[in-house]
Amino acid sequence: MVTATTVKALAARLEKAEQLVADGAVFPVAGCDGYVVVRNGDGNQFYLVRFDAGHENCTCPDFQQRQKAAGQPCKHLLAAELAGSPLGTDRPQPPAPVVMLPTKVDPALGLAAIMAPARAA
Repeated sequence: MVTATTVKALAARLEKAEQLVADGAVFPVAGCDGYVVVRNGDGNQFYLVRFDAGHENCTCPDFQQRQKAAGQPCKHLLAAELAGSPLGTDRPQPPAPVVMLPTKVDPALGLAAIMAPARAA
């Protein structure tokens, strides 16, 4: 059974995903259908998202540590789906940012995931 707490959490995640799309934080990966890079809300991390049906994955800690086991999407996965949906295709896509960041290979996705270094506090 789905609880009210679960629905509230999903609604909050969906709202954040809609904001990521509105902010132009979803970038398609050239030559890789079903993959996008999503910039997080504060702009200092990028996550590789695979949103092919049945093969959904995201490199963010929320998805890897909690959502994957629970079978629920993270906000980045929702943003990827929203941006790739018919509702999102009429929006002009901003050019992908030019970033030179270290990469970390994510064996779960089989591609290099872009990971920005953590900011000093």
